[in-house]
Amino acid sequence: MKAVIVKAERQAELVDNLVRYINDLDGTNVVVIPASEDIQEYPARNNYALRTAAEAIGYEPFFWLEPDCAPLQKGWLNKIRAEYILSGKEFMLSSDCHPPHDLIGGIGVYGASTRWLIPKDVPEYGWGWDTWMDNHIPHAIHKTPLIQHSYGIYNKQGIADPHRFPRDKSIIRDNALVFHRDKDQEIIKYLSNRS
Repeated sequence: MKAVIVKAERQAELVDNLVRYINDLDGTNVVVIPASEDIQEYPARNNYALRTAAEAIGYEPFFWLEPDCAPLQKGWLNKIRAEYILSGKEFMLSSDCHPPHDLIGGIGVYGASTRWLIPKDVPEYGWGWDTWMDNHIPHAIHKTPLIQHSYGIYNKQGIADPHRFPRDKSIIRDNALVFHRDKDQEIIKYLSNRS
């Protein structure tokens, strides 16, 4: 299984930081695919990037990364691959969900049919491909606590205060292998400085 990320020009520095961090962590080589800058609006931009990654990888499952996620320990990809195989499902995403504020979080394992399922002209669903899958093909998704998706700490109004590391490092679960939604890559900086 390969780890894949699409590199948009406006996120180039963040992608380079993540790729370097992962390589330093355990030698995992990330497949970096240049992105089209033609599509500006989320979620169409993200859906298009995911399809581009699926087409580049071909007929094999892959782990989809985004610049705001961070693997937390050596061997993360092999452990995720093992659970994915055991699950027998086409997709493996986070078990974390805090509707309506955020949904399942797009990082995770996408199977060989991903490229066929996402249309070339990805319509504006009003949500990302991961959420579309959750609503339309939940039987094909294994949800795992190994992928921790957390936007922040929610107040009573449902507004999230994004995590700040290392101040909020206690939010990371012991069994999490990948943490998602650290937009300033503070966890990468924190973990990189510890070693």
